[in-house]
Amino acid sequence: MTVFLESSVVPTKDTKLTLGKAIRVPPIAIGCWQWGDKSYWDWTPEAEEDAKKAFNKAFELGIPFYDTAEVYGDGESESEIKRFRESYAEEEKNQQVIATKFFPHPDRIQFPDVLLSALKDSLARLGMFKVDLYQIHAAIHPAEIEVVADALADAYDAGLVKAVGVSNYGLDEIKRMHAALQKRNVPLASNQISFSLLRTIPEKSGLIQLCHDLEVAVLAYSPLGMGLLTGKYSPHGPFPEKRDRFFKKFDPEQLTKLLDTLKTLSHKYERSQSAIALNWCIAKGTIPIGGARTADHVEQNFTALGFRLSQDEINMLDKFAFVGSNNNEWQHG
Repeated sequence: MTVFLESSVVPTKDTKLTLGKAIRVPPIAIGCWQWGDKSYWDWTPEAEEDAKKAFNKAFELGIPFYDTAEVYGDGESESEIKRFRESYAEEEKNQQVIATKFFPHPDRIQFPDVLLSALKDSLARLGMFKVDLYQIHAAIHPAEIEVVADALADAYDAGLVKAVGVSNYGLDEIKRMHAALQKRNVPLASNQISFSLLRTIPEKSGLIQLCHDLEVAVLAYSPLGMGLLTGKYSPHGPFPEKRDRFFKKFDPEQLTKLLDTLKTLSHKYERSQSAIALNWCIAKGTIPIGGARTADHVEQNFTALGFRLSQDEINMLDKFAFVGSNNNEWQHG
């Protein structure tokens, strides 16, 4: 079972990875956080047409792997996906891989009932009878990991999901979840973590290697640092108001060197800086989830395929990459 690309493999849309021994996905995914979200992305009803075009473009290009969550836009992202899929034939829908997430609110304590109920609500919003990948959004649930694992296994055994995964889980949490699911003969398909040139701690800590050893795929969210790695913004700003606090925590001098290196490689490969940053994520053994509000964003992300950075080029970027950190509230890995 292949959950990451070997160093000799050039990623293309036809390069498939296998998650949870059940679903085959391209080496890049489409992030749907922006679809319906107003807290960071200023979503408006008028943006729906652009999002629909983005959804369609991913299908057209052969990378129809979409990642959403019940809390993205308070369910609006899932509802958008349902509407976007309505124009597709059943055979085409079967080619689309849809991943969503359960959010462990502190009042959700009665497992497995709360998880199964939330999953059925997500399925209704998505217009699906079975979702491809169902993930725990973070290891902040009041219940023990083993209790949550049993709830995921119940959903799997009930035929409501093809594969199960987690998000933001750290080293010990991954070991426990993997072992607990294994007792139920359910594979742990994936761990979705924040990983980019702005946050390399999952590699430094050995988390990515552990996941690979356990045959758990690593999905990298925010691989473009919420836009900071795209070259759209100067290292000194100004930045969008809702992302200003996040962007300003990076040392401008180091960030300048990192962005300059991305720009140099962008010129060499005649691709966007985004493509270079995403290809670096793939080279590190992850499946980057590139956010996309428009079809142009999808096309730009797609150009991360068809080439592979050399080890020397990866080292050039690593030299100026940021380590980042974990926290108790959300990011454990």
